Amino acid sequence: MKRVHYIILAVTITVIALGVVSALVIARIIDEEYTQKQTSIEGTGQKVEVPATTTTQPQLTYRCPLDDEATTVENGQRRPLAVMIENHPDARPQSGLIKACTVYETVAEGGVTRFMAIFLHNDIPAVGPVRSAREYFVDLAKQYDAIYSHCGGPATIYTVLKNLAIADLDEMANGDAYWRLKTRRAPHNLYSSTKNLWAKAVAKGYSSQVFFQKPNFKDDASLSERPAVASIDINFSRPDFAVHYEYDRQTNTYKRFMAGKAHMDGVYELQIAPKNVVVQFNPIGPIANDPKGRMKVSLAGMGKATVFQDGQVIQATWQRPALADLTRYYDQSGTEIRFNSGQTWIEIVDPSTMQVTYK
Repeated sequence: MKRVHYIILAVTITVIALGVVSALVIARIIDEEYTQKQTSIEGTGQKVEVPATTTTQPQLTYRCPLDDEATTVENGQRRPLAVMIENHPDARPQSGLIKACTVYETVAEGGVTRFMAIFLHNDIPAVGPVRSAREYFVDLAKQYDAIYSHCGGPATIYTVLKNLAIADLDEMANGDAYWRLKTRRAPHNLYSSTKNLWAKAVAKGYSSQVFFQKPNFKDDASLSERPAVASIDINFSRPDFAVHYEYDRQTNTYKRFMAGKAHMDGVYELQIAPKNVVVQFNPIGPIANDPKGRMKVSLAGMGKATVFQDGQVIQATWQRPALADLTRYYDQSGTEIRFNSGQTWIEIVDPSTMQVTYK
């Protein structure tokens, strides 16, 4: 009853000051914040902490090694987190993707795409929905020596995690670092936070000081060098998972759309808009005799890629000598491509079954 009274009081005051429309908007925000604060981590009673506003500004004197954004030394020198995030239509909108340094997307079984978000300098109060591991995503996490967050996976995944010496935060064994939203149905309701995951990694004794190779960066092209119009379309499987990027010349970003709608972040209610988009071509196919139709992707070696930045298209190759090496991209002259500072999305596409068009 207290919750209802607080909302009614907030609406009443706002009606007087701002009018009915504004009041309804503020009431919705109050209700959502209340719900978020009351969400408990399953089995612990621990509350989700919503970051409080502060007038003290941190000293942003360091550059994040994964996206070159300004941050603090403390945040920029943490061990990366790699979080599996699902993309079933019932899992949308996802939470936290907009604050990742790098996001990978490719297909899982049934043509449903799945994301793996790499976090380093940003702290996110809710990340998810968290979903199960796949071997090729573990391969991708290895290049960052990342702490790997997921919820179970095929029986063979645990051998893969062990053989690659991955710092594993499987929800099955670390349930107190995760919670389930009551407003969504399982399995589309499992969440964590960067605070929970880094704290759990410390509790398990995982090293916070690791070595990983870093991308190289450059300054954005000047406004006069950017085209007025550019776009990318990726057809992974069916319309529910169709991806479209629309280039924004003023911000030098690629606004992301999915299934014909703006791809919004559930925490920040903003459209996802990376600074760089990479389409990496890899053979993708089903695992032989797998009853669930799981996929396999070979991610070491070399192949073709297309890199989109500054509204331009760069025909490229990708190279990754071993799984511990960072995948790097080279233009047709053999020069390594440097990314613009900011988020990068890497779309892993099968060249024989998936269509990519751009202008």
